[in-house]
Amino acid sequence: MKRGFTLIELLVVIAIIAILAAMLFPVFARAREAARKSACLSNLKQIGLASMMYMQDYDGYFPTAEHICNPHTKLVGQLMPYMKNVQILYCPSAPSMGVQQIMETEANVTAGNISYYYFSFDGLPSTAPPAGPPDHVGWIDRFFYAQRLGFGNNPRILTSRSDTDMWLASDWCCKPIVRNVGHSVHGGDAGSFNVLYVDGHVKFFPRQAVLNFK
Repeated sequence: MKRGFTLIELLVVIAIIAILAAMLFPVFARAREAARKSACLSNLKQIGLASMMYMQDYDGYFPTAEHICNPHTKLVGQLMPYMKNVQILYCPSAPSMGVQQIMETEANVTAGNISYYYFSFDGLPSTAPPAGPPDHVGWIDRFFYAQRLGFGNNPRILTSRSDTDMWLASDWCCKPIVRNVGHSVHGGDAGSFNVLYVDGHVKFFPRQAVLNFK
């Protein structure tokens, strides 16, 4: 006579599956985010290549944005002939950050809102309180340049003669300092980030930006 599962045996199997799922789901989530972090690094690498091609065509000057933060209308216009793929400008982790201004949408593409900060700019950093979306010109200009690092209220125009370890761009996870504890969307401590350097190499820093900026 065939014997089926008892209720207890079935419950034990379900409990084992639930335990395994609880153990594996965080692993899968970290693996997915590691892939997104790598894609973000690749985006920055492509932005760096496009910037270098622009620089070769414009007497050694990198493209310049109006300022560090969104909108980057002028910068996007300068880069597009060299990359022709708007997806490069958007970090795949952006939707998980909950900030509309850095996601790949038709409105953001039109407005020049991207997922990256850009550190070669010919405008002045804003010293006034930010008015508008969280990533609009304001807080990172004010904190990075006017207060924290002593650059003052000056343009920052990078060229082929700039130090190779100076920052050209970074992802939106970059924060000058993070007062709360926890982890960034890309892993590492809160405030960790991907960065693109003037010489074109990219790197992930698991620490706060203020400890590494140049």
